[in-house]
Amino acid sequence: MCVGEKRKLTIPPALAYGKEGKGKIPPESTLIFNIDLLEIRNGPRSHESFQEMDLNDDWKLSKQEVKIYLKKEFEKHGAVVNDTQHDALVEDIFDKEDEDSDGFISAREFTYKHDEL
Repeated sequence: MCVGEKRKLTIPPALAYGKEGKGKIPPESTLIFNIDLLEIRNGPRSHESFQEMDLNDDWKLSKQEVKIYLKKEFEKHGAVVNDTQHDALVEDIFDKEDEDSDGFISAREFTYKHDEL
C-alpha cells in the first residue's frame, strides 16, 4: 500500500472473534474494515526490541517472554486480545521465526532481515 491508498479488509470469523464473540460483536461474525493508510513510519530497531523482550538476558526468546511482551504492547495501544487469539499469535510467530525448532527464537533468528522489509 502507498500513503493515501484505501483498502477494504475482510476478517472471517475464524480469524476474528470466532465462536466466542466479543461485546456487541456476535459469534461467527465477519468483520469488515475500511482502511486508509495515513503514513508509514519505521518501527523500533529489531535489536532493541529483542533486548526488551529478552527478560532473562539469555539471548533467546521463550514463548512466555514473547507472550508477556505482546500483551504489554497490546495494552499500551489499547487493544484487547482474548487468550485463545493471543496463544495462536505466539504459536504463529514461533512457527515462522524459530528456524531450528528448538522452542526459542535466538537473536540471529529474530534480527534476520525478512523479504517483506
